[in-house]
Amino acid sequence: MQEKPTFNHQADLVNSAIRFINSWFKQSKSITAELSDFFILPGSKVIGKEVIVARLKGIFGQSDEYVGGRYDIIDVNYELMGAEKGMGFVEGVAGFRAVLKNESKIISGPFKLYFALQNGSWKIVNIEFPGFGY
Repeated sequence: MQEKPTFNHQADLVNSAIRFINSWFKQSKSITAELSDFFILPGSKVIGKEVIVARLKGIFGQSDEYVGGRYDIIDVNYELMGAEKGMGFVEGVAGFRAVLKNESKIISGPFKLYFALQNGSWKIVNIEFPGFGY
């Protein structure tokens, strides 16, 4: 008799956060793979993924490249609400140098990525990240 495999939610959250952060540092379009179709903002405001993608493109367009990206994950937490639903977050600190022609600026600070478990996959539903704003 074969046992049902267990799902490591904490590892999945961390791996998703790492993929998001690494895509951020590379200003990569693959960053969208980690995003939910809808974002939940304070005040119960809901916006679509396309708004976030447009915002990310605008932020990435302000610099030629990001260099020296570093991050530390400090905390991971989640709560399951049934077998297929849950909420969680990954938080820590991140920093990078934004380069535009001959100028560079260090951007750093705390981050917190909020996730929702949807159809067995953790997706980002809210972003607090250095250099990002709604």
